[in-house]
Amino acid sequence: MIETWTEWAKVYQAVLTDVLMTPNKPVVLGEGAYENGPEYPQGPITPLVCRRQAWWAFMAGGHFTFGQDQMWRMGPHWTTTFDTPGAVQMGIYRKIACSRPWWLRLPDQGLFASGVSSERTLNTAVRGVDSTWAMLYFASQCHALVHTDKILARSVKCTWVNPATGEEKDAGTYPTGNNSGSEFPLPGNQWFSVPGHWEDAILLLDGQDA
Repeated sequence: MIETWTEWAKVYQAVLTDVLMTPNKPVVLGEGAYENGPEYPQGPITPLVCRRQAWWAFMAGGHFTFGQDQMWRMGPHWTTTFDTPGAVQMGIYRKIACSRPWWLRLPDQGLFASGVSSERTLNTAVRGVDSTWAMLYFASQCHALVHTDKILARSVKCTWVNPATGEEKDAGTYPTGNNSGSEFPLPGNQWFSVPGHWEDAILLLDGQDA
């Protein structure tokens, strides 16, 4: 169980460090920075910051606990905070995370050939243990070069998902260089740019052999 409090830019490193410890145990970011919390030196804690914390914890191989300022304080009108933007987006987070076998995921920053960024705009990734799928989190409006050849299939279907709304957009289908009949696999890289006006994005990679 990890608490990062206001140091929300350290979530990925903190969770990953414990995920890699032996013996292996479940790791939970139990207390990050709470949505709308006024007391954080590294505020304001916007819905975007809440999403970053959640996805960084997931991409590091851990789990996430969402917090909302008025909820935990049980301040005036706290019962109106069940559907704040951050809370609603946690439902979207769960839907996306559970769309793949999340219990069979490995943190893999090697999916990024370029553009991984750092700290508050760190881009992160996981892939399935069988390397037939991957999920990448782009923490800001940016672009990155991705090693599509890490997907062990003939081609890879790519899909953008907006973690704030759940909106999906086709990101193309590309050859990976794998299963091509060649004695040696061919390198495969592809540039991806976060769709316009999105604050952050999830990129899903799904292998196809047909």
